[in-house]
Amino acid sequence: MLLMITVVALYSITSLNDKYAVSKCRYTGSQLTFLMASGTIFFLLFTLPFSDMHFTLSPMSFLFIGLIALSKYLEFGMSAKILAEMSVFELKAWLGLTLFMSYFTDVFLYGQDIKGLKILCIIVTAAGLFLIAREGRRQVEYKRIVLPLVLYLAAKFSYGFIMKAAESYISSTMTLLCALVILALIMLPAAKPLNIPKESPEGLKGMLIVLACKLPNALGLLCENRIAAESLTNYSFIQPMILIVMFVSGFFSQKEKPSKLSLAGSLCVIAGIFGFQAAGLI
Repeated sequence: MLLMITVVALYSITSLNDKYAVSKCRYTGSQLTFLMASGTIFFLLFTLPFSDMHFTLSPMSFLFIGLIALSKYLEFGMSAKILAEMSVFELKAWLGLTLFMSYFTDVFLYGQDIKGLKILCIIVTAAGLFLIAREGRRQVEYKRIVLPLVLYLAAKFSYGFIMKAAESYISSTMTLLCALVILALIMLPAAKPLNIPKESPEGLKGMLIVLACKLPNALGLLCENRIAAESLTNYSFIQPMILIVMFVSGFFSQKEKPSKLSLAGSLCVIAGIFGFQAAGLI
């Protein structure tokens, strides 16, 4: 639980930074993907002496690296399109859909016991996420982002699934590092890094802020990989927990109080998350 809270804190910082990169810096999908990949690579290099570095020279290792590169490409690229239309808070609400996929993947593939209380907590959490997403529908043109949203959700779910499957062939740190290097090289021609400060309203300052926030992102990825290796369900609960942080920060920072739907949905999410964690101790 402590590790999950750490990841939530780190990712809350990077989530707000992602919104800044899209709404203030006006980065394209290619630019944002390149900056996220290259910035994370830089900070990951400092963690290598403290990380598991095992690597099996086999086709499976390279396959998993390629799949993670694809997953991160979809995650970074689609987030730029989605966050141009909706808030970080609403995006985290939609990510709650991965709860169902992750929990039942753990049950059917990894032999985790089915607990009625856990299923009930997931249903409560999903109901809360539905209320939050329903409230956001008034301002969001879902027709414009339905495909990016589907691809983004698929990428977020598949990341944990792939990392768990790859652990016997290659360490999560090595998988991620190699995948990000490939992704940065692929995006280099389209991103044109030297032109990014010139094309952005925030200039060089904005680019440096976005890159600096890859430090908590890199640390969050390392912790997230460890969680994913232990349980896909716990991995999937990271995003709803970030949702709570976004809600609380928004509650105190906004002049207008959240609507009844949004408030009810957030309370359902809180009850579902902590109820699920408590059910694991029974």
